[in-house]
Amino acid sequence: MNPRFAFWSVCIALLFLTPPLPAQSHGKDVCTVCGFDPEVMANAGIQNHGPFIFLKSDSEEIMQTVGAFDMVWLESIHFRLGSDLKPWKIPVKDRKAYRAELTELAEFFPMVHPKKIKVLDKWMRIHLMAFRMEKAYQHLMSLTGYTEEQFLVLPEEQVFVDASAGEDWKGDLEKVFLASPKRAPGMPGWVGLGRYFGMPMKFEILMMRYEEDFALIKKHYIGHLDSHPQRWHLTWRPANTEPVSRALWFGLSTEADKIKHDQHLHNALLHNVTINILDGYMLYLVEAPVWLRIGMGHYMSKRNSDLYNFYDLDEGSTTQTKDSHRWEPIVRKLIGKNDAIGYADLSRMRSFGDLDFEAHVVAWSKVCFLMQYDGKKFGRWITALKTAKDLTNNLSTQRKILKDVYGWTFAQADAAWKEWVLATYPLK
Repeated sequence: MNPRFAFWSVCIALLFLTPPLPAQSHGKDVCTVCGFDPEVMANAGIQNHGPFIFLKSDSEEIMQTVGAFDMVWLESIHFRLGSDLKPWKIPVKDRKAYRAELTELAEFFPMVHPKKIKVLDKWMRIHLMAFRMEKAYQHLMSLTGYTEEQFLVLPEEQVFVDASAGEDWKGDLEKVFLASPKRAPGMPGWVGLGRYFGMPMKFEILMMRYEEDFALIKKHYIGHLDSHPQRWHLTWRPANTEPVSRALWFGLSTEADKIKHDQHLHNALLHNVTINILDGYMLYLVEAPVWLRIGMGHYMSKRNSDLYNFYDLDEGSTTQTKDSHRWEPIVRKLIGKNDAIGYADLSRMRSFGDLDFEAHVVAWSKVCFLMQYDGKKFGRWITALKTAKDLTNNLSTQRKILKDVYGWTFAQADAAWKEWVLATYPLK
């Protein structure tokens, strides 16, 4: 199969398993990409332009809250997105790259004419981000060793919605789980496991323009009094239960984070959505180690562009004081000076504040190494970390799982990584 169509063939197949598209209601403001045409949307893996559940409410109520009635919304196979981004003019030097990406979209959207597009309007921006996030989702899925089809044996969203309205959440879900086909080997038996990498409902993304609007949304729906980028675990509380997982959300304000370039925004989403997907993998019960979450976020964003890095910070911190575009020479220099942090010390870290710039760089490199060394083992390794029986990823758990999967002690893993870096990375 032509690789350009590989991702979309999965989306089209999945659409046969989803309910019909709801009616669109946007007045005269018609999407310039899909035209709200049900056939075009279905062929492109787009399910609707809202309204739909979002955060602790829904897309319609959120627009009422901030008074942003020109927001646009989009639901794809695995994501729900909201945006009030302004149109963005493609710089002349970037037009060739954008034309190639828009040409991919044009295969499924007849209204898109790549050679004529010099500005990404609000509809193109949300469609383009959905397209990018779906590609990232498929790449991350390939790293786990599992397939989309193996997750599809798990309950669909409506099963969880119906169970949340009943009096016996666990009992209602258990009936569905018992009637479902046998899950793939290695998948845990947790009743709350869903088909979106293990989460019950789709991943959510909010892209706001104004700092004030984003701060209002965070205050109203999350209880945070700031405008910093935010990842959030969304829960619900059915009758007679403790809070249970629903979805994972990420939001930001381009104004608050001084994001001017579309690829800067792209990288910010790649970094944070990757961490959300890793957190949600096999259900949000066990967070992956901090260094792995950061390393995976950097891996995905730097696959796209070296120019825009995103740094996770502890609360109260506002910025990373050090940055660089090309990380390979930095890693090589750290090894030469014997200053590169080892796997054991990385595994002891419990918060984002524990990692300085050099630790970010090394975490990224060590994730890339484990992936390149043996892709199948990498998938088994992250699965074991996310399904640890003790529901923890402390130092001893990480040490045991690394030994079980790769056959290495921390010291042996460090030695193999250093050898790989010296053979692979440039001096300058």
